[in-house]
Amino acid sequence: MLAMIFRAPRALCVLFAGLFLAVCGQAQAVEFKTITIKVGYGPGGGYDQTSRVIARHFGRFLPGNPDVIVQNVPGGGSLKLTKMVLGSEPADGSVIASISEAMSYAPVLDPQNANFDPLALQWIGSLVNEPAYCMTAKSTGIDTMDKFLQSDFLIGATGKSSVTYIFAALVKNGLKAKFKIVTGFDGTADIELAMQRGEIAGMCGVSSYNISGNRDTLNLIGTFGSGPAEGQKQFERFTARIQDPKLQEAATLIETALHFHHPLVVPTDTPKETVEALRKGYMEMVRDPAFLADIGKLSDMAVNATSGEEISQLVSKQLQVDPGVFETARDLVK
Repeated sequence: MLAMIFRAPRALCVLFAGLFLAVCGQAQAVEFKTITIKVGYGPGGGYDQTSRVIARHFGRFLPGNPDVIVQNVPGGGSLKLTKMVLGSEPADGSVIASISEAMSYAPVLDPQNANFDPLALQWIGSLVNEPAYCMTAKSTGIDTMDKFLQSDFLIGATGKSSVTYIFAALVKNGLKAKFKIVTGFDGTADIELAMQRGEIAGMCGVSSYNISGNRDTLNLIGTFGSGPAEGQKQFERFTARIQDPKLQEAATLIETALHFHHPLVVPTDTPKETVEALRKGYMEMVRDPAFLADIGKLSDMAVNATSGEEISQLVSKQLQVDPGVFETARDLVK
C-alpha cells in the first residue's frame, strides 16, 4: 500500500515532466542554423542589394539567431532559381530564394518554359508595393512617352519571364512601340552598365530604388501600377493609353504583381511551423529601425511590405482570372 502511495506521486512527476518537455519541445521546434538566401539575378542589381541588406538583419528575428549568407544564381529572370526551389533545394528553411514577382504568373504567360505551379511556392514576404518605371539614359534624348513609343532603339531585359521583359513587351505590343527588346542580362546592374556604354537605351519594370542613385543620368518615361512612389512625382501610366478594354484588363492583371516586389520564397514541402517562423521574423524585421536605416542607405526605397499570407492570397486570386484574359495577356508579353 505504502509502495503504491509513494509510486503515485513519482508517476505524476514523470507525467508532468513529460508534459513540460513536450510543451518546451514544441516551443523550440524551429531553430535555424545557417541560412542561404539565393538570388535569382547577378551581383550588383536591386534583388542582390536588397537581399544582402536582409541577410544582415534577418537572423536577429529568427529562432537560433542564424547566420544568413547570400548566393547569386542568375538565369532567366529568376526562372532558373524558381525551378530549383521547386525541385532540388532543401525544404528545411536553410535555403530561401529571392525571385521575381513575375514568377507568380509565369506559367500562365510562358507555359512552355515555366512549367510549375505558383501556388506550390511558399511565400515568405516582400519588401516593396509601388509602381514600376520605364527609363532611358539621358544621353539618348528619349525623354517623353511619345518619343519612347515612336523611336527605334534597344531595351535591355533579363529572361522572358522577368519583369524587365514582361513590362517592356506590354508597352511594345499594347501600344505598338517601335523599340526592340534584348534579353540575356544577368540583372539590372548589367542592364544599367550597357545603358552607360550606349549599347542599349533603357529598361522597363524597375522600381524607384533602381533610380535614386542615378537620377541625374536617367529619364523616367512612365509607370506601371497605380499611384506615385514615395518621393516621386506622378508620371503618366503606360496602360492608361491602352484603349481596348480587353487589352486593358489583361494589362491590369500583369500589373498586380507589383503589389509584392522582391518576394522571398521557400520550397513546397517546408514544414508549416518553419514557414510561420520565417514569415513572423520577416514582418518583424521590416518594421525594425536598424533594418530600415540600413536599407535607407541603399536607396530612396520606401519599404512597404506585403506578408507571405497576403501574397499567397494575391497569387491565388491571379490564377482564378478568366482564361480569356490570360490568353490576351500572353499575347501582350510575347
